[in-house]
Amino acid sequence: MPGNIDKAQFFVNGVDTKTKGLDIVLAWKKTINENHFSATLVGNINDMKIDKVKNGTLDEKTFFGERDKAFLLASAPPSKFGLNLNYARKWFDAGLAFTRFSDVKLLDYQMDEDPEDYRTSPDETDEQVFANQKKAATDTYGAKIVTDLTLGFKLSKSTKISIGANNLFNIYPDQQDDWVEAGGYWDAVQMGFSGAYYYARLGFNF
Repeated sequence: MPGNIDKAQFFVNGVDTKTKGLDIVLAWKKTINENHFSATLVGNINDMKIDKVKNGTLDEKTFFGERDKAFLLASAPPSKFGLNLNYARKWFDAGLAFTRFSDVKLLDYQMDEDPEDYRTSPDETDEQVFANQKKAATDTYGAKIVTDLTLGFKLSKSTKISIGANNLFNIYPDQQDDWVEAGGYWDAVQMGFSGAYYYARLGFNF
C-alpha cells in the first residue's frame, strides 16, 4: 500500500441480520397515607438470525467467521428482565432492583487453531472435526440475576445522603479458560465483570 501503510481498519456493512422480539413494560403505583409504593417490570425477548455474510472473495476466517458471528448474536441476548421496587415516606426512600441476564454463548480463540488439533479419530470427517473444535471453543455464560440497592435520607430540604450498592451480592459471569478475548476469566458480557460496587453520595439542591 502507498505511504508504507500495511494495515487499514474501517467499518463495513457486511452482514444482514433479522431480529424478532418483544418489549414488555408493566408499571404500578400506590399511595397509602404517607407511604408511596411503586413497582416496574421491564423486559425484552430477542431472536436474532444472521441471514448473509457479505465477505465477497475473502475467506470466512478473514472476514466475519464463526467467532464474529457469535459476538454479534450475543449483542442481542435471548432475554433481559428487570424488576424495580421503590418506597418513599417523608425523609426516607429506598429502591431495590433485580436484573436477570439470560445465558449467552461465545466462541474463544480455539476457533483459530488448527482443526487437526481437535481430531479424536482418524475416521472423523472434516465436519465432525469442526464440530469438535466448535464444542471446545464454546464458552457458555449462564443466566445471572444482579441485585442493586439504594437507600436515601433527607437531612434537610436541600441536603440528601444516599448509600447503596450495584451488584449487591458480588455476582460474576461464569469463569472460562484463558482462551477468551481478553485473556482473562471471561469476556465482556452484558452483565459486566467488575463485581460489587458500594457507594455513599451526598447531594445538595440550591
